Amino acid sequence: MFISLFVIINLLGVDILKRILRELKEQMYIPLLFLILLIMSFCFEPIKDVFYGYYIIATSPSILITDYIAIAGIGSTLLNVATILLFNYLLLKKLKLKITGPVFAGIICIMGFSFFGKNIFNTLPIYLGIFLYAKAKKAPFRNFIITILFSTGISPLVSYAMFGFGFPLYIGIPFGIICGVIAGFLIPALASHTVLFHQGYNLFNTGFCLGIISLFFNATFKAIGLNVVTESYVSNDFHWVLFSILLLISIGSIIIAILQDHTVFLKYRNMLKRSGRLVSDYIRDFGRETVLLNFGFLGLLSTLIVIIFKIPLNGPVFGTILTIMGFASFGMHLKNVLPIFVGSLISIFISGKDFNSVSVIIAFFFSAGLAPIAGRYGFFTGVMAGMLHIIVSPMMIDFQGGFDLYNNGFAAGFVAAIIVVIAEAFHKRKDEHNVRN
Repeated sequence: MFISLFVIINLLGVDILKRILRELKEQMYIPLLFLILLIMSFCFEPIKDVFYGYYIIATSPSILITDYIAIAGIGSTLLNVATILLFNYLLLKKLKLKITGPVFAGIICIMGFSFFGKNIFNTLPIYLGIFLYAKAKKAPFRNFIITILFSTGISPLVSYAMFGFGFPLYIGIPFGIICGVIAGFLIPALASHTVLFHQGYNLFNTGFCLGIISLFFNATFKAIGLNVVTESYVSNDFHWVLFSILLLISIGSIIIAILQDHTVFLKYRNMLKRSGRLVSDYIRDFGRETVLLNFGFLGLLSTLIVIIFKIPLNGPVFGTILTIMGFASFGMHLKNVLPIFVGSLISIFISGKDFNSVSVIIAFFFSAGLAPIAGRYGFFTGVMAGMLHIIVSPMMIDFQGGFDLYNNGFAAGFVAAIIVVIAEAFHKRKDEHNVRN
């Protein structure tokens, strides 16, 4: 009897384990990622320091570039990442939405920027604005999920309006909420049109949209005498912790992909043939395992760059790399990213920019948003796009005031618009020449 009971319990345990693994696979291991982050957040500092740092994050103006590790510590930052990841994951579950390519990219993007500038408190007013827009349009809130996930790139607008201008809290907090709601209300309407400007060749389309909205808020603030001061708080004290995390998630995702699908490399070869132009869904087209493999490859490429150029890892740089990896499901792969990176490196060295500068490093990695240009028009055009991005990107922050965390998405929109027009003209001429011959 006892032997039979042991067998039943053992079989039941295996069955439950299989069910859990199946669910984790369908959710792209996001719940597991949350659990790991939550545990890690209490491994570096006393619990009271972690929660006090979390309070500092919540009340920070969060303007570009605010490294939450620098102002609050690694534990508090990881807790911030974990909580905002959990909130958005539960939102997806509440709306009964599956993890598609764009959704996965949006979730990982949220995680990345939770290291610098994004927290649960400065995102909620923006979500409320989008909810009100959905009500005004009499459309389901769930229809705007992609916009929702990428919308919080403008979250520093909320924090700065609350805590950056020096208003008393009873004025600053309502002011910040109002600004966030207005921005959120505008985002869905504008984002659907900005994609036409760059024709889908800027993967960070919402960043371009947010840059435009931030520009008008920045101009309005200046017009009424409210000066915005951009700041830079960065800490490299936890380089090896972040490096280890980057390496582990990269290698881990590759191992999982290979173990779960022995044909994954064949599927990946087919993925490399795609340009990546918006809107792509690599989970739908190639499967979760292929996306995990791509995720790991982009992570290893970034790790190699960090090693070769001795790039110090901090909150903003690590968050940037994580965001790029997230787009493994939404338009990026090794073949279309490499030409952009080559062009960015050439531009950095020709212009004499400091590759230890956080803003330069971030611009370099985020130039990958132009990957569809290389995918569609070839290596040389991709190199040109990367070179131009490094030139244009620093100018954008002065326009948008540091409220748009996706500043490089703002820059990439203009770069894509210029490059694509020229490239398309040459392609048409080439096509006409081939027809005549």
